Amino acid sequence: MLRLCRGYVRIHICGGAYERFLNLCCNNGIFLWELRPVEKGYETNMFARDFHRLRPFSKKCRTRIRIKRKYGLPFFINRHRKRKAFVLGIVFCGFFIYLLSQYIWGISIEGNMSISRQTIMEYLSEDKISYGTRKKNVDCKQLAADIRNHFPDIIWVSVKMEGTGLFVNVQENTDLNLYENREYGASDLVADVDGIIEKMITREGKPMVSQGDTVKKGDILVSGAMEITDDAGEVASRIYTAADADIYIRTKINYNNCFKMNYQAQEYTGKKRFGVYARIGSKYFGIDSGLDHFETADIISSEHQLHIMKDFYIPLSVGYISAKEYRYVTKTYAPKEAEEIAEKQLQKFLLENTQKGVQIFENNVKINISATLCRASGTLTVMKKAGTRCDTEMTESMQEGIDE
Repeated sequence: MLRLCRGYVRIHICGGAYERFLNLCCNNGIFLWELRPVEKGYETNMFARDFHRLRPFSKKCRTRIRIKRKYGLPFFINRHRKRKAFVLGIVFCGFFIYLLSQYIWGISIEGNMSISRQTIMEYLSEDKISYGTRKKNVDCKQLAADIRNHFPDIIWVSVKMEGTGLFVNVQENTDLNLYENREYGASDLVADVDGIIEKMITREGKPMVSQGDTVKKGDILVSGAMEITDDAGEVASRIYTAADADIYIRTKINYNNCFKMNYQAQEYTGKKRFGVYARIGSKYFGIDSGLDHFETADIISSEHQLHIMKDFYIPLSVGYISAKEYRYVTKTYAPKEAEEIAEKQLQKFLLENTQKGVQIFENNVKINISATLCRASGTLTVMKKAGTRCDTEMTESMQEGIDE
């Protein structure tokens, strides 16, 4: 790049004592590179300003010198010196690129699963960060901390700027069994379902039931009030704490799902439309090719933001859009088809509960099909983690302390 800015020429040296000529150039500080022997002499590169110093060496060695090619900015400017508009265009283009480089024109969000890109973009917009924001107004470290504080499910955030792009990489908490460390006051664990205690591990508090007991919804399973007795066996004081235990109850849950045998289905007419568009900032320009003539249609669009090199995004996007017209027609499920759909929905329900740690012991769901409805109903015998937290009733006269 430095050589191109200074300008250089490739010359052909022939005749006379060209070896002596080359030695004279080196001894007088004339820099030569890419020297190669060719037919009837040599070819080499040299800076343009050194070319005029060659005349005395050429005369002394009786060599002939011919310029084969010219390179660099000085020759380019001289060649286009009469094209003022072209030169001004280059200057304006350079200034425009520099101006664009001071703003953010591309925002990339990666690693998000449960939190949509639109949700994160809306939060960034509330924080005054969007397309066209000056780069110097964005503090990447502070922005990463703000995103973590605003979205509790995000446990790690990386924010960096490259070129005119802002890159946000997040990691969400997907561990369903991750223990949530909270501090509670004096509280009990209360049954939230009816059933039989299958397993119980108490870490803090006084267990009020044991394995095999039948409990009703609202019964206290583990109390946060622990009694301290004296030598006579009488209650001397009570200590209040936050009950903590893993309690699994065998219970029954109801399942009821139904849908109509008649349904509205999409039937494509075969008519299609295509269009292209350009977006500058939030303004759209383009050809819709009659896309709005369809009353109902599936519309698919693909947009690509233009960029110079890898990370230098510019506020110009081009897109392609297509539409396929369809209409709604009324259809009726066949009995076997309806039964398969009901079974798939039941299996989905079971899978979702299994992923939450619920164990399925017995499935008593029946599928009934009539002329108008398909209904799946019944009960499921399951074992699930149970227990909700509620405040402990304290006895003021005997309260001695609270262990949190």
